[in-house]
Amino acid sequence: MLFLKKLPIFIILLIFTAFIMFIPSIFGLINNEYEAARSFFYYGLLILLISFFLAVASLNRAKSSPIRSQLLIVISSFVILPIFFMLPLLKLLPNFDAHSLYFEMVSAFTTTGLTGLYMVEHISSTVLFWQVLVAWFGGVFIWTLYLAIFNSLGINNIFVTNEIKLIREVQFMEKRQFHHSEVFLKTLFVVLVPYTALTIMLWGILKLSGDSTFVSLSHSMSTMSTSGISPIGGISSDSGVFGLLAILLFLFFALSSGSYRFYNLFELKKMFAKKSEFEAAIYLIFFSTLVLTVLNLNVPHDFNQIFILILENIFLCISFLTTTGWFIYFSPNEPSSVLSFILIALTFIGGGIGTTAGGLKLIRFAIMQRHLNSEMTRMVYPSQIRISTSRMNLNSSIILKVWVFAMILVITILFIFCLLTIVGMSFENAFIMSISALCNNGPLFSAIIQPLDLYLELTVFSKYIIICAMILGRIEILLLFALFNPELWGK
Repeated sequence: MLFLKKLPIFIILLIFTAFIMFIPSIFGLINNEYEAARSFFYYGLLILLISFFLAVASLNRAKSSPIRSQLLIVISSFVILPIFFMLPLLKLLPNFDAHSLYFEMVSAFTTTGLTGLYMVEHISSTVLFWQVLVAWFGGVFIWTLYLAIFNSLGINNIFVTNEIKLIREVQFMEKRQFHHSEVFLKTLFVVLVPYTALTIMLWGILKLSGDSTFVSLSHSMSTMSTSGISPIGGISSDSGVFGLLAILLFLFFALSSGSYRFYNLFELKKMFAKKSEFEAAIYLIFFSTLVLTVLNLNVPHDFNQIFILILENIFLCISFLTTTGWFIYFSPNEPSSVLSFILIALTFIGGGIGTTAGGLKLIRFAIMQRHLNSEMTRMVYPSQIRISTSRMNLNSSIILKVWVFAMILVITILFIFCLLTIVGMSFENAFIMSISALCNNGPLFSAIIQPLDLYLELTVFSKYIIICAMILGRIEILLLFALFNPELWGK
């Protein structure tokens, strides 16, 4: 542990990458897929050896700028680590080129879940498990980034109204010479233990509800990471009502940044201290479910059918609001325009800030909505005395930052949309794909665009455009702007 604290964060991630490769190796041995087991075992040893040499070479390395190095590590990790993730697949999937495999691993590591591997005939279950495991590890990495790096730098923390206090805290850490690797490691283990425990808990519940061992494990890992990756393409009817309720309950962890306090039951009440995210989520889920339920009541239903219909609509809404994308409608007909609009709107809004969910994020949506109400009230009743709660106790700079981020997100979606149409994608497909990629909800594309053959639809250029969109969506574009801050590059 002391040895790891002196290493750069990227080398620590390489070491973890090597160790998690041994997990599908054991999985392959259990399922008698010996070729896949050997491939993951050998590459795990190779990456571990490379990590050891890099660790030895960096022990006496001079300490770089903590802020600048952390921002660069965040961006480079989503670009470089998928290259190591795809190495075992080069031999196991010879019909796939390196571009497609890199696309799949970026999609998994950013918890986007835009994939077509499950549609490949005779594909190894070990390969599918590796894809789910990469997404699960990406979820751990995202939680750790938010708690260890984003919070300390003030990035994404829109509740910070006292910037002087934040600056003093950062200066105190630098004065005490807390190395960012030490903070990262402590946060990683703090997140990993309850994250793993909750995954195992959901796995057991789904197994008891009727799913097979492999499917229930994959769905539990994909639920915790909100990747929506499934070895069978989605939620099956074997899970039943009990399985849907279990997944729905665990998806609530992606609705609030305060849900990281789940590892301390005594602080669980603090999850609801800033209840704006939960309030916005409840309103969105309620009205979306109401609309979908009314649209599906065009045929007679008994009480049980209505109850199941409402439950499925609630599940669908919270699934797309958290950008997980579990889609349970398996009708051969295309989804209605109203359903498509609701799914797109929920995906764009997204889940809790600092979670594995993508999109605009609920707290920003709540701030924009309340700010609009406040300004509309001011226009209609200009003589009314305004109270502080009308602006959520936030100063004008925070409101401005939220609106600027929303506009940047919209402009980036339009920019990605234009690039995809230039490289040959159809108008509708390019629009849905740009939202799916930038909001990190890959299943949105397959839910609306039916039937789907992902590898026939995408060219090499379009794959790399979508890769950039997925990475930009995961880092929320803010880190790129932060890197242009001249203070980070000064002495």
